[in-house]
Amino acid sequence: KQVSNLPNSINRNAHTKKILDIVDKIKRQKEHINTILSETKIVQKEINSLNGKIERSFIETDEMIFRDAKNNDQCRKAYKLLANLQSEFNALVRGLDDIGTINRELRDIEDLLVRE
Repeated sequence: KQVSNLPNSINRNAHTKKILDIVDKIKRQKEHINTILSETKIVQKEINSLNGKIERSFIETDEMIFRDAKNNDQCRKAYKLLANLQSEFNALVRGLDDIGTINRELRDIEDLLVRE
C-alpha cells in the first residue's frame, strides 16, 4: 500500500539508482578479480620457471658429482647428500603447495560464511 501511495517517478528513480550502483560495484569487483587472476598467473609462471631452474640445477649437479663419485669417496658422500637435499627440497615444495591449497580452501570457507 505504501508503494502505491508514492509517485512512480520517485520510486523508479530510486530503483534505477540502486541498480546502477549495483552494476557499478559488480564492474569494480570484476576488474579487481581480473587483476588478481592476472597477478596469480604471473606468480604461477614465476614459480614454474624457478622450479624448472632448480630441477635443471639438480640434474646438472647430479651428473657432475656422479661422474666423479665413481673414483672418489668424498664425491660419493656428496652425491648421497645431494640426493637427500633434492628429496628434502621436493618435500618442502610439496608442503608449500599444500599450505597454499589449505589457505585457498580456508578463504573459500570464510567467503561462504560471510555470505550466510
